[in-house]
Amino acid sequence: MHLLTDIPFIGPQLRADTVAADTTAWSARLAEATQHAPTAKFWVVQDFSQWLAGLGLSPWWCDALAFVVVCAGLALTVWFIDRVLLRLGLTFIRRWAKHSRRALVGILFQRKFYRRALYLIPLGVILFSINTFFSGFTPGLNETVRIATRCAVFFTVMLVCFSLLDALNDLYQRRPEAQLRSIKGYVQVGKILVAFIVAILIVAALLQESPARLFVGLGAAAAVLSLIFRDTLLDFVASIQLAAQDMLRPGDWIEMPGKQANGVVLDINLNSVKVQNWDNTVTTIPIYSMVSESFINWRCMEQSTGRRFTCRFRLDVTSIARADDALLQRIAADPLTQSESQAAIELARSSSPHYLTNLALFRAHMEVWLFRHPQLNPRLLTFARYLTEVTETGLVFEVYAFTRNTESEYAYDTVRRSTMEYVMACLPLFGLRMFQRPSGLDVDEIGRDDRQPGSKTS
Repeated sequence: MHLLTDIPFIGPQLRADTVAADTTAWSARLAEATQHAPTAKFWVVQDFSQWLAGLGLSPWWCDALAFVVVCAGLALTVWFIDRVLLRLGLTFIRRWAKHSRRALVGILFQRKFYRRALYLIPLGVILFSINTFFSGFTPGLNETVRIATRCAVFFTVMLVCFSLLDALNDLYQRRPEAQLRSIKGYVQVGKILVAFIVAILIVAALLQESPARLFVGLGAAAAVLSLIFRDTLLDFVASIQLAAQDMLRPGDWIEMPGKQANGVVLDINLNSVKVQNWDNTVTTIPIYSMVSESFINWRCMEQSTGRRFTCRFRLDVTSIARADDALLQRIAADPLTQSESQAAIELARSSSPHYLTNLALFRAHMEVWLFRHPQLNPRLLTFARYLTEVTETGLVFEVYAFTRNTESEYAYDTVRRSTMEYVMACLPLFGLRMFQRPSGLDVDEIGRDDRQPGSKTS
């Protein structure tokens, strides 16, 4: 050793290298020992552990019971804070929402936005107190509590976002534009996106992985997800088409025989359309069917100035004859046709001045009556006509008109029924008869007449 130190420039260099190597090894051992050294517990937890150890329990049982007591005490503290916040905070918020002039404040309170937001305060207390109250325990226990708290925070944030989206939808429903378009489908899509993001964050927290890596991994599974959510994607695209083309609105009267739907649209959401039928039953139609299949929307008719109705009658051609003076006097004297008789005669003579029939006179009378009817709209197409084709079932006579009332189904049906009743009541006055095939009663009456004494066949 002395020989090495006596050699110039060699001995001191070797001693310096040896000291540096020993220092590096000692630092590494110190860092390792510091890393694995147990951290001191919170003083209350430490005193409780020592008291358990004094009872003769093993160190494992002391740590386990101390961990359970800390969790129970922290849960009790959080519950107390939550109760105080809910009792005081919600009371103040309720009064504020009641006296606030902004509608959004009250809507947020009704959708439990403030209640769910207050839940984040005790969860934040737990999250930031883990390193203090759970110090000294194994890293696995601390990480378990931290992961569980993060998942609870993510889930509560999702509920807060749901309340906010519902409040925005309720606020939009109060605007006049809500009668034209519904945003409920878009709100539900927003909820799905929020739930998807929160699910990714929770899974990333449980697996202790980066959320970005999970998003990248989901790109490879996009084909599988598209198959799983095929119906949801189709419904989403269909809802966009319905809204863009203004095909359907809440409150529209639609008719879809294939789905047994005939009534007013109650609700339009992401997946379905609810229709309340006239018999107060509710039909749920998949929203994709509203695009792939045909349906009738009566909105334009209700917004117009009249609703069309037609009545057809089959007349016996053998009852058509020339209009004589007796017929003209009869319709002029009868209370049913007296008010329109003069105008009907003039209208009929203008169309056929040389030869006037009871059919032409009846057609002219019905046109005058339709134009003077107070519940019909004469500005729209109105006429009474008979078809030129004569079949074995007689001559078809048609009434074509529009009612003024387009909203009430009862008023519309009343006008249509009264028109049919008036036509059938006026036909005998004009010498016309309805065509009707012989029934069994007619055959019996013919046989009874033939069996009477004095008949040709008897």
